[in-house]
Amino acid sequence: MIDYFKTVLSAEEDVLRRIKGNYRRSFVGAAMKDEGLDAVPEAWTIHDLSSNLKNLLQQEHPAARGGEDLPDFEDGEVEIARLSLTNSVHGEVTSLRAKQAEQGGQIILRMVDEYESEIALPRSGIDGALTSEEVVCLFRDADPSPVATQCKFEFHSFFYDNLNEVAANFQLQPTVS
Repeated sequence: MIDYFKTVLSAEEDVLRRIKGNYRRSFVGAAMKDEGLDAVPEAWTIHDLSSNLKNLLQQEHPAARGGEDLPDFEDGEVEIARLSLTNSVHGEVTSLRAKQAEQGGQIILRMVDEYESEIALPRSGIDGALTSEEVVCLFRDADPSPVATQCKFEFHSFFYDNLNEVAANFQLQPTVS
């Protein structure tokens, strides 16, 4: 059973889960795999990069900054899944997040993007972990929906490994490239 709030098994996974940007997650993950966490400069492992480092990434390629401008996590909040635009110049990211309610044991959901959009979800509270289908449906049924785009996209999640397959089954990818 999926537990969004279970303590992660390694310091490396904890670092990767908190990194906002897709490019930086990939870069830091590869560096940790090859050389260990100690080989990665601390400035690259923190949750929110400085403006200077964000600009450095953007100079490499505009999409290298994708995800870096997401809002910070709230206390106790985790990312369930993210949707990344793959053929967009800027590689925009939308993140589905969860945190435990202070009372009652319910899980509170919110969806955020890099533009501080007000995204309404069809349901903002759940009693337990979502299925893969429910995760994809939250992205599909959000208002505005991040899947309502002519850009190609892909899902990433530390909890679900089949979200792209589920999205394809729902025929959510654009028909125009």
